[in-house]
Amino acid sequence: FKIPPTQEFQSKMSADEDTELRDLVAQTLEKNGVLSKIRAELRASVFLALEENDGLKKCPLNNQELKRFTNTNDGKVVLSLFKEFLQFYSLDYTLAVLEPEANITSADVKSRENLCREFNVQETGKELQLPLIAVLLNQLRGPSKTSNHSV
Repeated sequence: FKIPPTQEFQSKMSADEDTELRDLVAQTLEKNGVLSKIRAELRASVFLALEENDGLKKCPLNNQELKRFTNTNDGKVVLSLFKEFLQFYSLDYTLAVLEPEANITSADVKSRENLCREFNVQETGKELQLPLIAVLLNQLRGPSKTSNHSV
């Protein structure tokens, strides 16, 4: 003779299974990078929504030190290298957050072509396979100390 489980017991088991399943799904999505991408997309959407509603202009996100630095040629170069890196790896959500937060306009950055000219980088097949900042790093290190992704 078997006593059937009570409804409270079944409910507890169901909740435990739900929690276990939720944790397993979250773990899998985190491992595959899906949750990170969703978080980045959400942050980008928040910044874009603020920007569309003039929220950033009213917000105290105006970083004066950053503004002074990016008004210099070196600042424009650094910002341009960073933006090119994000574009190279299609980090669109990160870029969507960076641009309004750093108050970047297209006039503030130099193209990859202009940066190559400024740093005397001849883009052959190998250089095109890396973001420009990695190409410059490899050049600084020299041929014997380049990374696994050397050019």
